Amino acid sequence: MLDTIEIRLDSDPAPRTRDPEPKSEMLEQISICLTALYLRGLPRPINPLRRRWVRVVSCLRTADCDFADFDKVLEAAGFREESILLGDRNLVDDAHYHRSKVVTALDDGYPKLWLERLREGAPPVLWKIGSMPQSPYIAVVGSRHIDASTRAFAEEIGHEAVRLGYAVVSGGAIGSDLAAAKGALLEGGEVLEVLPHGIDHFIDTGKCGLAVCAPHEEFSTASAMERNTLIYAAADNAVVIQARFKEGGTWIGAFEATRKKLCPLIVRSNDSQASRALIGLGATPLDSPAQLGSAIDQPPGQRGLFGIG
Repeated sequence: MLDTIEIRLDSDPAPRTRDPEPKSEMLEQISICLTALYLRGLPRPINPLRRRWVRVVSCLRTADCDFADFDKVLEAAGFREESILLGDRNLVDDAHYHRSKVVTALDDGYPKLWLERLREGAPPVLWKIGSMPQSPYIAVVGSRHIDASTRAFAEEIGHEAVRLGYAVVSGGAIGSDLAAAKGALLEGGEVLEVLPHGIDHFIDTGKCGLAVCAPHEEFSTASAMERNTLIYAAADNAVVIQARFKEGGTWIGAFEATRKKLCPLIVRSNDSQASRALIGLGATPLDSPAQLGSAIDQPPGQRGLFGIG
């Protein structure tokens, strides 16, 4: 997948003056580099532009050199800030220390759809607690304040998603998110929560948690918006359990996912204004959790409402 954004991973570079390092060792060294350069919460005198990470990886991937020479390679390629940072021994030591607590774009468990859909905007490294799910993802999102029937619907969606071979990805919020996660876990499935705050605020109950934020960082609207993008972009499909028309994070996230074409949307058909609007935007209606499989297989509808297409 990384080849789609010009990072060579599926084949080693041609040998030059010596045999290349084993692929796994080379990628591990580059992962430590990404951690040092971009992991939020590490002390740095400067913060390099994150969107350059793809070119940084490509540069190092083809350089055929040891970590000790990464700074020289990057400086020669014009990445001066990155080169300066990799010359900071304390920062590099911190990156080594935290390596087991993160997932980078070069790791097997990293959501590969981020690379296709977000390209340079995909996060190069995130804080992690728990084991990354190995199944494809289906996103389940919805309002925080829900009634009993909506909660039961969300739980059954979690059940059905696992039966269909998916892991559930959500934002971990109370209400729809947690109900779907509960249903998935009761079915023996995997759950990934992308957090709008630091990993220190994550409650580990058998789920995997990812955070772009620094560990102690509190919730913020900006982090929640970034979190929403990552949830939709990671998933083969997204199920919207309940939203408020033109209000709240669920509506904004679903609307933006449709506008940016992050993934196909499936929405609970409950005759609400929000549900009708999302269906008008191209989402597939879902009458019951048992129909989730057929909804996933159905091509998204034509967009037309509000002139978006």
